Amino acid sequence: MNLLGMVYFFHFLWAVPVLFFSKATRGSDISRFEVNSLPGSPSLPTSWAGRLPVPGTQKGNNLFFWLFKTEDVAYDDDLIIWFNGGPGCSSLIGMTTGNGPLSFVGNSTDLALNPYSWTKLGHVLYVDQPVGTGFSTASTPYPAENNADVTTHFTQWLQSFLDLFPYLKSKNIHLMGESYAGIYIPYIASALLENTNPLSLNIKSISLGDGSWGNAAAMADVAMGTYLHIQAHHLRIPKSILSAFITADNFCGFTETLKKAQEYPPGSKFRIPGNPENMNYRRDLRRHPRRDLTTAGDGSCNINPINASGILDSVLNSTCYGPCATFSTAMDYLTTTSALGTGPPCYDVYDIFHNCSTIDSLPLLGEYFSQKDVQKALHVEESGPYSACNSTILGTLLGATSPVPPAYNLLPTLVTKHNLSLHIYNGKWDMLLNHIGTELSIQNMTWRGGQGFTERPHRLFFADNAAPADGSSCRAGAGVWAAERGVSYHLFDGAGHSVFASKPREMFSFVRDVVVGRRA
Repeated sequence: MNLLGMVYFFHFLWAVPVLFFSKATRGSDISRFEVNSLPGSPSLPTSWAGRLPVPGTQKGNNLFFWLFKTEDVAYDDDLIIWFNGGPGCSSLIGMTTGNGPLSFVGNSTDLALNPYSWTKLGHVLYVDQPVGTGFSTASTPYPAENNADVTTHFTQWLQSFLDLFPYLKSKNIHLMGESYAGIYIPYIASALLENTNPLSLNIKSISLGDGSWGNAAAMADVAMGTYLHIQAHHLRIPKSILSAFITADNFCGFTETLKKAQEYPPGSKFRIPGNPENMNYRRDLRRHPRRDLTTAGDGSCNINPINASGILDSVLNSTCYGPCATFSTAMDYLTTTSALGTGPPCYDVYDIFHNCSTIDSLPLLGEYFSQKDVQKALHVEESGPYSACNSTILGTLLGATSPVPPAYNLLPTLVTKHNLSLHIYNGKWDMLLNHIGTELSIQNMTWRGGQGFTERPHRLFFADNAAPADGSSCRAGAGVWAAERGVSYHLFDGAGHSVFASKPREMFSFVRDVVVGRRA
């Protein structure tokens, strides 16, 4: 957004919007949601937080929101709505780990201002959804049985929220999220834009970070062997193990699929082989725990492969996972070798460069947001212990019939019919949803009369002009990118599953220049 020539004019007017905003948002009394201060926190941007019921559902279904007013009037026309994934993980994870105004200081619950907060680039709305996530509440029995329920609940709730804050209805809306939000966002955007919803919103873009928006097998098993080869040195994988994965890829048909995905432009649609490990999004369940411990316990499958024969047996003959289980086998191998001391220490599938000194932010969120005075400040008194992720929601939604991958129809329709900008980004060190699978899925997707990109992503992008806190003017390379026909792809160096957690400055530039600036 090129408004530099008007910056002094806007700063002169900056005192006016405080009154204007409060009047324009007053669909009803919003003072009850004002966040005046937060315990242990520096001064916050103007914000409102609390719960609102989900219309048309049973009593007890409420979604928690935290809305921040933009810190820069130049971005008053933009509203960013952020979603964490899971499913069932709170959007406060994103808010406190790199994209919001607050960050934890080290391994403590002390809070500091984030110089790269997206609140400098627009109004930002964080919502804990589906119902029961984070500070949101849910009726019993759990009412969101599948993705269709989640979509309906959120769109109904959003209408109620915008009635409370009508000023936001005219904004340029950018839906952004990561991981399982790769499913949430396209379905929500489609529901909001099709005639089934009475809201008339100006949705400009959707951004999917390390998202599960493509064919689940393509984004996991098909790409895993290639990803292990690329990262073999850091992951301490010997040649014999790599050779076993090559054999498995050839046997399962993955090699041929990846070969076709490397054609720019692609020659034609390519088939994802078979049904690797009976693949759907249930693979996420295997993280906590990952395995069927019954079959593991009776010895009918090997959950601790440490040599080539064990790898091949797990991939090709496993009764734990089903056929061609390269994803789960790789997880088992790296977890096992990490524990034995022969693999990467404290192996983390979300970021393979994490080590034993890496701070886990989730316990910090749990400790801080469980405090009674914090909950009172956010108007969610008597919430009890706060949990960043809800395992019941995870099991319910991943155990339901998997939604059709958005890449098949939803994303092409949103870009082609509704003229939305689609921004896809990945961290290079994310193994859970690695960039090889993301790139494969892009190349097999058709939009605006063409399939995939015509050129391999190769253009450099930089972390410049992001107002670094140290005042430096370093023009550091951040990764490579491509953009064609309304779709952009950015691959971030030095980042894992949550790109902004590792690269807040670079993501700030991305949001400023690509998302709200629409320069891709």
